[in-house]
Amino acid sequence: MAKSKNHTGHNQIYKNHRNGIKKTRRSKKLKVDGSMNCKFVRNMKAVNKGMECSAAEKAEKKQLQREAQKELEEKRLAAEEERRSFLLAEREKGAGKMAKK
Repeated sequence: MAKSKNHTGHNQIYKNHRNGIKKTRRSKKLKVDGSMNCKFVRNMKAVNKGMECSAAEKAEKKQLQREAQKELEEKRLAAEEERRSFLLAEREKGAGKMAKK
C-alpha cells in the first residue's frame, strides 16, 4: 500500500492573506522579566528611584524649567530679529546696486 500524504501548504497562503497578515501589537509597558539584561534593569530601578521627589521639589523643578524655556525663547527671538535685520540690510544693498545700473 502507498504512503498517504502527511502535509500540504495548498491554499494556506491564500487563507492567511484574505484578512491580511498584521503585525503583532506591541505592549505599552516595558516588560521587566528574566529575558532582559539584569544590569539594565538594575540601572533602570536606580534611575526611577532618583527621579522620585516631593511636591515642593517638583514645583521648584517646574518653575526652573519655565524660566529656562523663557530664556531660550528670548534667545531665539533675538537671533530671528538679528537675521531679519541682516536680510533687510542685504536687500537694501541689492536695491541700491540695481538703482545704479
